[in-house]
Amino acid sequence: MYTDLSVMIAGKAGDGVLFTGNILAKILKRQGWEVVTTRDFPSNIRGEQTNYTIRANLEKIHGRGDSIDVLMAFTCDAVKMHVGKVAHGGIVLCDGGRRLDISEKDSRGKVFHKFLLRKLARDHFKDEIFKNMIALGALSYILELDFRGIERIITETFLKRKGRDIVRKNVQAVTLGCERAKKIIDPEQKHQIKKKKDTNRLLISGDEAIALGSLAAGCRFLAAYPICPASEIWQWLAVHIPRFNGIVVQTEDELAAVNMALGASYAGLRAMTATSGPGASLMMEGFGLSGMAEIPLVIVNVQRAGPATGLPTKTEQSDLDQWLHGSHGEFPRIILSPGTIQECFDFTVKAFNLAEKYQCPVVLLTEQDYGQNLRTVGRFDLSSVKIDRGRILSQEKLLKSKDYKRYKLTRDGISPRALPSMKNGLHMVEGNEHDERGYRDETVENRVRMMEKRMKKLESSTKDLLEAKVWGDEDAKIGIVGFGSTLGAILEAMNQLKNKGIRSKYFQVRTLWPFLIEEFQSFAVRCKKIFVVENNFTGQLKKLIDSQVKIASETTSILNYSSQPFCPGDISAQIEKSL
Repeated sequence: MYTDLSVMIAGKAGDGVLFTGNILAKILKRQGWEVVTTRDFPSNIRGEQTNYTIRANLEKIHGRGDSIDVLMAFTCDAVKMHVGKVAHGGIVLCDGGRRLDISEKDSRGKVFHKFLLRKLARDHFKDEIFKNMIALGALSYILELDFRGIERIITETFLKRKGRDIVRKNVQAVTLGCERAKKIIDPEQKHQIKKKKDTNRLLISGDEAIALGSLAAGCRFLAAYPICPASEIWQWLAVHIPRFNGIVVQTEDELAAVNMALGASYAGLRAMTATSGPGASLMMEGFGLSGMAEIPLVIVNVQRAGPATGLPTKTEQSDLDQWLHGSHGEFPRIILSPGTIQECFDFTVKAFNLAEKYQCPVVLLTEQDYGQNLRTVGRFDLSSVKIDRGRILSQEKLLKSKDYKRYKLTRDGISPRALPSMKNGLHMVEGNEHDERGYRDETVENRVRMMEKRMKKLESSTKDLLEAKVWGDEDAKIGIVGFGSTLGAILEAMNQLKNKGIRSKYFQVRTLWPFLIEEFQSFAVRCKKIFVVENNFTGQLKKLIDSQVKIASETTSILNYSSQPFCPGDISAQIEKSL
């Protein structure tokens, strides 16, 4: 019986790889397993190589593993590309007519079967489209999946949209795949898995968790331009937000998106925009306006590989510098980085509260690896959501005010905020430097006062920011630092190191800016060596740490800019080698 299992489905875009993988992920989740999916797909629609890995474990996991146990390949090329990742004792099924030319090293200890999916689909259904359901049937035999569960998922997927006949044919295709697998695969080669009760959990992507979190936080306006890998946020909200008197606007570009979100926020709505890569670059002017005009704004950036168009469907963590230093001039900003699906939900709620309390832009910085991939997570506790709208004046208080100043100088930098249309209010919005009432004022004295007022928010906000989370052995001399979706690979790398007698601890940075200096210093003081793990070329997190903190520990970067997420072994091997 397997307790940790990885299945890769690979072929060409258009083969149904994603659809097959999603059904497999759902059935494994319903059989009680913790599930992580990893999509590796091209930015074109059809024809290029794609793959989908479903990892399942009886314990909580947050990322992909080092190897795969079952490879279901729709093409011979897919086998050649991925056979090196198949574990010893793994099984490979290939729908290909030609002879596989695989080295002895890559084939040793693995079992190969020719499984002619397309031919079976043509012979039995007169249509190759059913090949992926036949593949699912073969996997159901190898893993001993619950056939009734698969049938329920197929019914849920197709009955309303395509009718009972399509449901019947797809169930027949799964049955055919299972029966054919019985004839060619020895029972001893099966990868049987245990079944557990499916407790109160969801199978959800980071983008969906962010969208749900925004709705729970009271967001009622989202403006966005479609861009991978952030589009699922507005797609989800477009379906659900109208039920709560909210609206999604698909804009003509990201310039319009950020400015429309600013306008909605200025009018009093909780508003958000979501983007990635090139879209983030276009938002920089509006980002700065949010800082100068002190208009609350939540921006979600789901990072992808750049520059320019780059690799639109691949993961990376190379936009940190952009949000730290982006837009011209200086103004307060807050940058949060969720490391789990639960945190994608929680941090979105937190982002809205911080944006309104400190009247500044808040960036939620995540990555394609979390944005578009699925994870199991406990159901979100909506009753725990608390909404803090900051210093918004009621109409009653505003009427009592004798001299309302929108940008009043205060000790913490936060001024009273009245919404447009309120009597006794003054609603001036300047991109220019302005005085306490909002009128343009370019004098030296005013510039100094207003600049210091705005920047006070950084210090004031520290009490409300998300502290780092420390994992592992607190007395360990080996420290690991990372942010975002590297969490899963780091935690498993720590276990691999522990099995070799190397103790370590992990500092998960959850607020990237303002950087919480004291808590990092308390973590680093006991470390002899610190490894900073990140998905970029220049070590942007390490540069941030070096700019903020002076520590005695030796600090080394572990970098990955391949467009693929880290595997645990990538990290543990580099740490072990350097010790």
